[in-house]
Amino acid sequence: MIDTSKAALLLIGHGSARNQQSRVPTERLAEELRRRGLFAQVEACFLKEPPLIADALARLSTPTVIAVPNLAGEGPLVRNDIPRMLGLTGDEPTGRDGRRILYTRPVGSHPRIPDLIRRRVTGLITSQRLSPDEVCLLLVGHGSSRPGGAATTAQAIAAALRDSAFVGTVALAYLEQAPFVADWRALTAARTVIVAPLLIAEGLHGSEDLPPLFGLTPGQGGPAAIDGRRVWLCPGIGADPDIADLILDRVQDCLASSP
Repeated sequence: MIDTSKAALLLIGHGSARNQQSRVPTERLAEELRRRGLFAQVEACFLKEPPLIADALARLSTPTVIAVPNLAGEGPLVRNDIPRMLGLTGDEPTGRDGRRILYTRPVGSHPRIPDLIRRRVTGLITSQRLSPDEVCLLLVGHGSSRPGGAATTAQAIAAALRDSAFVGTVALAYLEQAPFVADWRALTAARTVIVAPLLIAEGLHGSEDLPPLFGLTPGQGGPAAIDGRRVWLCPGIGADPDIADLILDRVQDCLASSP
């Protein structure tokens, strides 16, 4: 097993050139993991704003780097684009500069994510004195306009939450593939809707794009009254304090499976 105290942790967030809040959850997680002192170095980098992956790798001096996509799902970005940016080809864990780079699965596909969402939604139901049987939980995944989409992770989360039967119904929509979240009214007849974005960072989508679709202004969580419905909008999952532990789980799983 690799000694993580001699390895570097590289957290890879999405980032945004248009919304500076997109980087905040990944930076906070990097700071928390530095505080725990488990790695020789911890760096945060982003896909859409500096520091980019190549810049962050240049700042790391360890012979082994553990790269964790702090992203919501297993789409083409995670499967193809990020490994290429890390200099990885095939299953070979050697980057362009000869260092060993271990690449984990994304945080958002961790099996504890459904429990995290359920706990958050149950707390809202309790605090607002809602009847669980009358609630539709509307999950919003990012999705992808690229061929094949990026729906697998979101579908698995939705299935797990349906199996737990803690609300009346669970619906699923996406930002960039069908069924689109803009058409949410057609996905449920429930009069009480709790929207849970499957987004690590709220960024432009969570803070600006989603609220108006549900009669809310940016920064509001609800309730909003729209078309005879009451709607609440939860924050992105990246703000949950348990995410740091999920990152460490991803690291341990990767180390356990590495030769």
